[in-house]
Amino acid sequence: MSFGTDYMGLSLKNPIIVAAGPWSRDGASIQRSIDAGASAVITETITLEANQNPSPRLYLSPTGQLFNTTLFSGIHLEQWEQEFEGLHRGDCKLIASIWGNTPSELAYLAGKVERMGADAIEVSISAPLGTRLEAGTVPREIYDYLSAVTSTVDIPVSVKLSYEASNFSGFTSSLERAGVAGVSAIDALKGLMGVDLEHCRALMPTYGGYSGKNIHPVALATIATLKQTTSFPICGCGGIGSAHDALEFIMLGAKCVQLASVLLREGYAVIPRILTDMEEWMTAHGYHSIQEVCGAALDSLQPFEELPPRPLTARLTGECDGCGMCFNSCLYNAIVPGETGTIRIDADRCTGCGMCAAVCPRKAMELGW
Repeated sequence: MSFGTDYMGLSLKNPIIVAAGPWSRDGASIQRSIDAGASAVITETITLEANQNPSPRLYLSPTGQLFNTTLFSGIHLEQWEQEFEGLHRGDCKLIASIWGNTPSELAYLAGKVERMGADAIEVSISAPLGTRLEAGTVPREIYDYLSAVTSTVDIPVSVKLSYEASNFSGFTSSLERAGVAGVSAIDALKGLMGVDLEHCRALMPTYGGYSGKNIHPVALATIATLKQTTSFPICGCGGIGSAHDALEFIMLGAKCVQLASVLLREGYAVIPRILTDMEEWMTAHGYHSIQEVCGAALDSLQPFEELPPRPLTARLTGECDGCGMCFNSCLYNAIVPGETGTIRIDADRCTGCGMCAAVCPRKAMELGW
């Protein structure tokens, strides 16, 4: 099985990258990802000055929604140089995430991390909390920021994109003109965990980055859109917690994927588990390399305007236990009670919306001609 893939000219031994975050906060943390088998690790975002992060800064709702208010690294730039030197990288690539307030500040950081030994740079422009780059959504200004970086270094430069920037063609065009080699998407969304109604106060003291499984569908759609509308090699991120999740991103065109919030929930051992599960799935389905999988699902997507009308109707294909979920969810009154406590479908009223098949707990319904 060949897991090797190429991203921005970097030869990666597999498609699993560890994203920027507190799990990459120093050399020891990065080493754990390297030892676990990641093909590349992205540092926690490095700035000119060390930053003090608030406590608490990680929030988990009862329904599993994850928020964080961690923004930048708490390590001084000079200390990062020592962290780099102490790593035993082997065949793992090291990508430095950087953030700056001005083009010259970013250029300085880029040159510094290149001299420190970074294999590539990921420019952070889309933190969903705190102060963003002033150029965060302005194409002309983002060109100035990114071209300052690409003209300073000889290593590949990627950009971590927000959902908004990913879907703005003027923005991505500016990145192309600036010489950016690749993009990763999407960054966490801006969110709040909720409100304590009894005390009239937010459950978090400030806005946080909303990540994890619940942003997965948004990230998938963004990756597919980027693949269809830009020429960038793409690294997918957003709610990846399993081999199945990773393969979804790759089938929609991502060259590799980043693991983030899953590391908070399951630790570094999730890396070899995902790699093993990917290999088992690919072997079972007759694939011999990641390249065979990359982009394989894109042809199944069509623009909404080109979708042909399909006169489908719902039908029972299994045993109905009369739970009533399909009856309650049918907006068209096409499902009526049957004579034996089950249901009957009025084909003349059914419009083929698909909700009944989606909610059926026994998967006893499907759409057909």
